[in-house]
Amino acid sequence: MAVVAELTLKPFDFPLGKLLTAGARIHIEFERIVPVGPRVVPVFWAWGDDLPDFEERVRAGSYVNDLTELDRVDDRVLYLMDWEIPDEAFLEGLQETNGIIRSAEGYDGEDWSFELLFPSYDDLSEFHNYSLENDIEYTLGRIYTLREAGKNQLSLSLTENQREALLLALQRGYFSTPSRVTLDELAAELDISQQALSERIRRGNESLLEQTLLDPESDDKRE
Repeated sequence: MAVVAELTLKPFDFPLGKLLTAGARIHIEFERIVPVGPRVVPVFWAWGDDLPDFEERVRAGSYVNDLTELDRVDDRVLYLMDWEIPDEAFLEGLQETNGIIRSAEGYDGEDWSFELLFPSYDDLSEFHNYSLENDIEYTLGRIYTLREAGKNQLSLSLTENQREALLLALQRGYFSTPSRVTLDELAAELDISQQALSERIRRGNESLLEQTLLDPESDDKRE
């Protein structure tokens, strides 16, 4: 039975993420399904400061063959990256345990949030053991099967970071009129940047509104 595990990972344990976000205030969000293997390429959205410099830096990466812009929506750019997978314990662990990255997002200097999909609990257990053996440190969140999740959970779910940001904003009165707390104050409490918090709240609200207002079977539903 397929199982989903939510976890957060330090940047130094995810060199690909470090390459994409290091040295710039760039936010990265991989597409919802990102296969991991030698014959596939990452597809991800990027937005933030100075995307031309970001593109130049990524293309100069030692294991990057090319970076191609696929689409542009407002200030967000969808990229496809042709690369040679380096010696990276996290990705190798996923390959060995049949795991795929269902979704992932990260920001410069901050922990990465992942939803990982495994064919079974046994595969997830093997990934955990592999991580222990290779000193991969992560914080595990929710674990659930696709059957338990249901159709809505399959297509829409809040990340732990989004859930934490929305809950804190609600508790502190950010959504009140007038607001009882500023975005900067909330960001300081979470020890993240104001831009990163703003994006978590925006993406979290978007997911909640889609789940509430859109028919899961509707063609109007945004992928």
